Amino acid sequence: ANTGPSCSRSNSKTRPPPSPTDRHVIRALLLSCLLAIAACSGETSDPDAEYRADISTAVEHARAKLSFFWEHFDAPEVDEYDFSLKAAIPRRDGQPGAEDAWLENIARSDDRIVGELTVNPRYLGELREGAIVEIQPAQIVDWAFMRGEDLLGHYTTRVMLPRLDPQQAEWLRPLLAGTPDGT
Repeated sequence: ANTGPSCSRSNSKTRPPPSPTDRHVIRALLLSCLLAIAACSGETSDPDAEYRADISTAVEHARAKLSFFWEHFDAPEVDEYDFSLKAAIPRRDGQPGAEDAWLENIARSDDRIVGELTVNPRYLGELREGAIVEIQPAQIVDWAFMRGEDLLGHYTTRVMLPRLDPQQAEWLRPLLAGTPDGT
């Protein structure tokens, strides 16, 4: 009488089931493969890391177009005005790093760039809105100017829009030109 399939095998090439240690090794290998695939996919579950990467890319793009800013600064069209720079200014509170601050009333010579702080900074010690600050070209992280009713530049601001106060973002959004260089 056949009572169903037999669990025993007569094949002499049969492997024994993996030991608990082997199972842990296999799981660890599978997990590391999955993590490697996730890392290579470029996706991140850390929104702050993604935001920092987006800001870094915006800074690179702004710096790549800095000559466009200086061309218009040096010889503005009739409808171009309010030229400003955003600079990474070394912190003055004893902590490492820099604070990004907008400067207006820009003046430039062969060896100097100066501007006036547009707001009260948080980490720049005694510096306040209106303070005159000297910067080096390498400190520039963004630029902006008006062309008619369009605000050009503001590469980093465009990345920051979703994080701004909703009213501020709604006010700013229609001012920003379709592209940072107005093309």
